[in-house]
Amino acid sequence: MSGAGLVSRSAAAVVDVAVVAAATALVGVVLSGIRYTVAGPPFALPSLPGWAFGAGHSVLVVAYLTTGWALIGRTPGQQVLGLRVVTLAGRSPGTWPPGVGRALVRAVVVVVFPIGVLWTLVSRDTRAVWDLVAGTAVVYDPPREAAR
Repeated sequence: MSGAGLVSRSAAAVVDVAVVAAATALVGVVLSGIRYTVAGPPFALPSLPGWAFGAGHSVLVVAYLTTGWALIGRTPGQQVLGLRVVTLAGRSPGTWPPGVGRALVRAVVVVVFPIGVLWTLVSRDTRAVWDLVAGTAVVYDPPREAAR
């Protein structure tokens, strides 16, 4: 299996950003509905200080990435693009996902240092900074039904 490059990773990230943005909007609407039910009209989206919104959004992104990578080795965006996160020992087909600890470390580094994806441009095996830190790689591994 070959390593996924910058273009494939970026396309998957666009899909994932859309999913997380939709989830963030849904959380805002649900919180507004709860506030409306408890406190009454008017219905308004919650207004949070910038730091609180940023912190909450970062936690949501880390949870989203960690869950996808730990459970099935890919996020929905990576599923669409036929990419999978594997451990370095598991670069052959049919390996298990990286696990919760490794996925969490990887997700935190992605959120804290997103520009680290540019390392794929100079890395011989197209690994990003978070792959180096977590001992992972992103490989092309299309879903079984798409491969037929």
